[in-house]
Amino acid sequence: MKKILFNVFALLVVMCISFTNTFAQETSEKPLTEKEQRKLDRKKAKEERKKAKQLAKKQAKAEEEARYKMAFEAMKTQNFVLQANQVYDRYGNIAQVTNTINFIKMEGNSCVVQLGFEGIVGYNGVGGITLDGKISDLKVTENEHGGLQMSFNVQGSIMQAAVRINLNGADNWADATVRAQTNNTEVKFRGNVMPTNLSSIFQGNTPY
Repeated sequence: MKKILFNVFALLVVMCISFTNTFAQETSEKPLTEKEQRKLDRKKAKEERKKAKQLAKKQAKAEEEARYKMAFEAMKTQNFVLQANQVYDRYGNIAQVTNTINFIKMEGNSCVVQLGFEGIVGYNGVGGITLDGKISDLKVTENEHGGLQMSFNVQGSIMQAAVRINLNGADNWADATVRAQTNNTEVKFRGNVMPTNLSSIFQGNTPY
């Protein structure tokens, strides 16, 4: 009798387990309601936006690093152009300028510093002045943050200027100070540094 009862009990346990598994499977396969589906879709869309944002951030960072390395190597090899988008004086007065006519270009031991304003003729034909000459006293220093500082003098036909350029440790943005040693006038440039062959500039007339 005990054996029969044991067998019956075991059969009931097996049936209960089978029923539970079947119920769980049916429950998991139950279609989502419209509200649940919308919630799931919103969650997936949020995850996709997050992934896309992270990817865009990584790509932007990689592009910044590539531009920085390109500018760094161009300055180290003395073959670059700083195309300025802004110029400002020692008092902090800022002017937005055209970067094709406002630049500092170095090629080997030669350098051109040009200041220009559209709509004005000026000494160089582009509303400003162009200093074209040889460089001397060149000093190049790297700092612990990855930046690069370059200083030198430019001797032209009508004036001499001291130039100092600071390349930031990220991207290819740089600041430059140009001080005319004849009249102690100082102008600051801010713009992007790039290899000469990738730049787009127009050089005005240089008085000789």
